[in-house]
Amino acid sequence: MDSAAVGELVMAGFQKLGFIQYTGIQAAEFGPGRSVVSIAPKPEHLNHNGDLHAAVLFGLAETAAMGASVSGIVDLMGQTFIVARNGRIEYLARARGEAGPFLATSDIEPETLEKIRAQIAEQVDIELEVPVTITDSTGKKVAASAFTAVIRPRRK
Repeated sequence: MDSAAVGELVMAGFQKLGFIQYTGIQAAEFGPGRSVVSIAPKPEHLNHNGDLHAAVLFGLAETAAMGASVSGIVDLMGQTFIVARNGRIEYLARARGEAGPFLATSDIEPETLEKIRAQIAEQVDIELEVPVTITDSTGKKVAASAFTAVIRPRRK
């Protein structure tokens, strides 16, 4: 399956979610184990300082992390249940609303994807830390985060 098809499948699922609809998060790039999503801030996404609200940044990062997790196993989704167990974020700089759109980028190494796919075939529970970097439109890093993706065999 090519990257465009993977991205379409992942974002089609995400677009059903109310939070994604509210924020307007969009797909920018997908590939196996790679997810880049973006947000163009609207006034309702900004805090009292005119910056992208911390909760919106966190949600953008979580979307990228889970997108990277899912994009490497789209063909195995019928066999798995996947969810974020936890996440953390470090705000590195102001995410000024006018500096948008913001990009959240998450990558999982090909070797790690191979291991995950093998563990899914063996029906092993998986916990995977997925890193994310958020940048503004100039490429300046505004946040770094990581989420734990839990991938388990689907119950029958």
